[in-house]
Amino acid sequence: MLFIYTTPHLMKQKVAMLLLLLSFCISLTAVAQENFEKITLVKNIFSALKNQDDTKVIESLATKDDILYLIPIIQASSSENIPEVATIIANFKTEAAKDFKEVLRKGSAFNVQWEDMQLQTVRYEPQPDDNIAIEKGHIILVCSSNDIDFEVILRKSIKIKDNWRLMDRMKFRLL
Repeated sequence: MLFIYTTPHLMKQKVAMLLLLLSFCISLTAVAQENFEKITLVKNIFSALKNQDDTKVIESLATKDDILYLIPIIQASSSENIPEVATIIANFKTEAAKDFKEVLRKGSAFNVQWEDMQLQTVRYEPQPDDNIAIEKGHIILVCSSNDIDFEVILRKSIKIKDNWRLMDRMKFRLL
């Protein structure tokens, strides 16, 4: 029999490298295969815009459980003072409602007929944070209405427990 001798240290390095490569391949495949047009966040925001009703926007924000899940992850990589969960949720709701109204106002100024809008495609631009091991990025809804092409950008959306959540501002951009 032929035995190949390796030191325990060398074996640990090989296993660590193998696990690193495996996790990279899995995460790359997961991002590449996700159909952003079918995620609840995109459906909710599109419906909210089409009906000009911010109820679905509020439903797309992080929940109390989502925030409680994120707090230890953020605290592990930062010494930042984190406010109470109720304060975070109240701020998210206030800002989301303001952003939603601003998106509607800007679109209407360019004669976007929200009830007639069509979703052309959805793009995803990763915005990784080296300190936090959670998938996040900009989700961009490319839409049209009355021969007007525009984007609604869901900035720094974050994937929490397999659900995408609106965590930052929404922006309107004419194409």
